[in-house]
Amino acid sequence: MFESLRRLHWSIYALALASGVIMTGFFMLVPLLPVYADQLGFNEFDIGVLVAAFFLGRVLFEFPVGLLSDYVGRRLIMRVALFLFTVTTAAYALTTDVTLMVILRLLQGIAASAFAVGSQSYINDRTPKESRGLANGVISSAINAGVIVGPLLAGVLSKAYSIQTPFWVGGVLGGICFFLILTVPAVGTPRRPFFPWKPFWQPDVIKRIFAPVLSLPSFSMSLIHFLQWMGIAMFITIAPIFTADKLSWNADLVAIAFAASGAVSMLSSPLLGQISDRSGRINIMAAGLAVSALESFLVLTHPGSALTIVAFAIGGFGAPAYFNSFLSLIGDVTSMEERGAVTGFVGSFGEWGSIIGSGLVTPILWRNIDVAAPLLVDGLVFLLTMALALMLRRPLTRAISGGRRSLIRPWN
Repeated sequence: MFESLRRLHWSIYALALASGVIMTGFFMLVPLLPVYADQLGFNEFDIGVLVAAFFLGRVLFEFPVGLLSDYVGRRLIMRVALFLFTVTTAAYALTTDVTLMVILRLLQGIAASAFAVGSQSYINDRTPKESRGLANGVISSAINAGVIVGPLLAGVLSKAYSIQTPFWVGGVLGGICFFLILTVPAVGTPRRPFFPWKPFWQPDVIKRIFAPVLSLPSFSMSLIHFLQWMGIAMFITIAPIFTADKLSWNADLVAIAFAASGAVSMLSSPLLGQISDRSGRINIMAAGLAVSALESFLVLTHPGSALTIVAFAIGGFGAPAYFNSFLSLIGDVTSMEERGAVTGFVGSFGEWGSIIGSGLVTPILWRNIDVAAPLLVDGLVFLLTMALALMLRRPLTRAISGGRRSLIRPWN
């Protein structure tokens, strides 16, 4: 595998560093939320909106930004995204006003979604089919590293200095990545003309925009991704509450369990990506979904604190097995001209699954049945997603341009 890693283009590692920094910047806020409540007087609504604003930015802008990247190129999107991330992250250190912080958080979500769509499309543009899984695995490792490093960095810096310091550091890291991304070479040129001379609401323009994303392959991928994100959001929401109720876990044990899962994901991601290159995307996606279901059922049975933490660690294999295969699959079935739009549309569709899973399904089951019900349903959602992925193998692996007629007539 090390030889395969060496053969990847250096730009993949530049994008991995930037992806890890962005995720670090997002998760730096998490351990500071109690401080905002205690020292700045933020109430529950303020904190909820502050967290949700980031995801709102991602949901609303992934598809438009992905579509735009097909016209203006991935590099411009990534550069603007990193510049916006740098400014908004550093700006946190300059204010304690909750309204302004929510606006900054929304802009940070837009920046994160723009960079994610641009970089994912760029990776699939840059790498051939036989190494896409490995390349996406490298990115996934960096993202998981950011998930682990972000809260730790914020905790250490805020205690040693002030609650503003982590955001100054995040801004500096973002600035370094911005200048690094300036050196990333282009892959080809945008092949479709932008049409500023036509209003976007004209029927022929609308057909051209939506033809790729409403094809049967794209819609199949969107449905799978929606359910996968719903399952992840449900688990993240209910697992800490369930383990606190059944095993009397405190915040430290919850953190250890999730850190174990994140560490396994970070270390295994490149290998799982390479396996998907050799064994098929759908097979590894299905395996990852099965492992995620197993994690939910193991936590549901809560065999004791030590074994439950092991269950979290086992679950750490599930997410990278799925995501590396899925993101590479998008590259396999799309052309460069439509890749950004499809990546953004599928990603936004998945984000809605996370919102519904954490904000609607989990609380309804918890309130009307009991705390164990969301975990049981979560495992079943993962199994349903696995079954759908296997059932939809043919449309999932069909080229978007070849499956487009099934839902909409292409623009001429």
